[in-house]
Amino acid sequence: MKLLVKSCLLAALIYIPVGLYAQNDSIWLSCPLEEAMIIPPPKNMIHYEEPDMCIVLVSIPDTVVKACYDGKVTNVQQTEDGKWDVVFYYKDYYFWYSGLQKVTVRRNDNLKAGQPVGFLTPGTNMEMLMFNFETPIDPTRYLGCKKMTGTEKNDGASKAF
Repeated sequence: MKLLVKSCLLAALIYIPVGLYAQNDSIWLSCPLEEAMIIPPPKNMIHYEEPDMCIVLVSIPDTVVKACYDGKVTNVQQTEDGKWDVVFYYKDYYFWYSGLQKVTVRRNDNLKAGQPVGFLTPGTNMEMLMFNFETPIDPTRYLGCKKMTGTEKNDGASKAF
């Protein structure tokens, strides 16, 4: 009987710490724009490359682009067309916003979900990409936008990685 109790206790002491470290990350992304609609990107007609995981967001009333998750800004860069790209990360997840008219963050800034990152001109689109380190991920699976056009998701529910 003592041997059984000792072996059960030993198994519990080994299992509990391993179980705590084996938990998966779960992430839910808030929508970068209020009342946003997702417009499907153009289809890759030639099919030479992997499909683009970029999503295009548009919101008529909202022009303030917000961080979809807590993170740290790694890059803020102006593109050739005069618009801005902002890249920030949380753990191994990188979020790339493109097409901003004006930015309010700088490199190495810490962000909180919902914090303004930049601005769009009314009615213009912004693009969003998401990566797990270098692997592109479809952000619509984790994005909490209320309205989505051209996707299967309509309820704003989240999904864990």
